[in-house]
Amino acid sequence: MGEVRIDGNRLNEARAAARTLESTIDSTYEQCEQLISFVHSAKWSGKSRDSFLSYLEIISQYHKDLKSASALQTKALDNLDRYIDDFRNDSSVKEVRSL
Repeated sequence: MGEVRIDGNRLNEARAAARTLESTIDSTYEQCEQLISFVHSAKWSGKSRDSFLSYLEIISQYHKDLKSASALQTKALDNLDRYIDDFRNDSSVKEVRSL
C-alpha cells in the first residue's frame, strides 16, 4: 500500500479555493435565477424570448449541478483530516498492515 502525503499548506490553499468557488457558483446561480424570473415577468414574447429563456434554464440547471458538486468538494476537503484518521484506525487497514 502506497503512502499518501498531504501538504498542509496546499490543503489549506485547496480549501480556500473550494470555498471561493462555492461562493462564486452560489452567487451566479442566484443571479441566473433572478434573470429567469425577470424574463418571465417581462413584456417580451416571441421566439427570441423563448430561445433566450431556454438558454438561461440550461445554464441554471448546469449551475445547480455545479452548486451541489462544489458543496461536496468543500465538505470533503474540510473533512479530509478526519477521513485520514478514520482510514488509519479502520480494523481492516490494521489487519492488512499486520500481515
